[in-house]
Order: sequence, then structure tokens, then C-alpha cells
Amino acid sequence: MTNSDADPMTPADPDLFRLGMRRLAGGVSIVTTVLDGERHGMAATSVCSVSADAPALLVCVNRTATSHSVIRDAGCFCVNLLTSTDDALARRFSVPTDRHLRFEDRDWTTLATGAPALVGALASFDCVVRDMMDVDSHTIFVGTVRAIELWQERVSPLVYADGRFRALLHDDQVA
Repeated sequence: MTNSDADPMTPADPDLFRLGMRRLAGGVSIVTTVLDGERHGMAATSVCSVSADAPALLVCVNRTATSHSVIRDAGCFCVNLLTSTDDALARRFSVPTDRHLRFEDRDWTTLATGAPALVGALASFDCVVRDMMDVDSHTIFVGTVRAIELWQERVSPLVYADGRFRALLHDDQVA
């Protein structure tokens, strides 16, 4: 599939774009927040660092996602980087029908903002929303990092590629 002959002023085919982006492996995170004492969260691969001085990161959230308005209204979020063994948790935070089970069977705590931090994640970055920018169907939330917890010594992240969760193992682990 290609659209390399397309007019450079016309946006690319959205379906072809989705297929191409499935080939970009991304680390899987659970992005959480709290509003009026209720915890909310979603699985995300659209997270990246913005700056190390002062620490900031961004997360892109579809405006149709239920977490979107909650993050906006709460003004905070926590990015929890998942380990290679967290695929079931990632699925739970990806399926709307399992929303009531999302925070079950795992230990959660809070850092600076009150947003849930996953005990045992690779790392948790607790952020205050500093900027928001709407881009087509999504909002880019830029967060100033207020607290960081490094839960794991070994780095074996969960990644998402080609529509599947996959384990990226530490050098001394065997698949």
C-alpha cells in the first residue's frame, strides 16, 4: 500500500496512516488522574518527554475518551510505565467495559498530586497540567513533573506494536 503519488497539500489516507503507525513500537503506560475522589485511568502509548529542565512530559488523549475531560478538569495526571508482565493490566485499562475493574488487584498509592501511582511500575511521573493544545481529534496535555518514583531496578518494559502488547526483556532474560 502506498500513496506516494499523492498531492503534497492533501492529507494522507487515515487508514494507511493507522497501518503505518502500528509499525512504530511504543512503550505502554497507564495514565491516571483523580477527580472528586474518584480514580480514572487509561492505557496509552502516546507519551513522551518534553524537557528535562524543568522536567515535563506530554500525553495525547483522544477527546472522545472518558479520561479526556477528567484529566482536563482535574489538572493533573500520573504516567505509570508498565513492565513486561503488565499486559493484562494494559488490556484492562484499554477496554471500556472493564472500567470498574481497572484499579483492582494491584497496589496503588499517590505521590504529589493525588493521581494514582502504580506500585511496581517501571516508573511513575506525577504531573500538573501546564498546557493543553487541541490537534484534530486529540488534546496534547503537557505536564510539569512534580514527583517521580522509580519502582523497578531492572528495566523490562511492555511495548505495543502491530496491534499487540509485547514484552521487551532485560538483557539477561530469555524469551
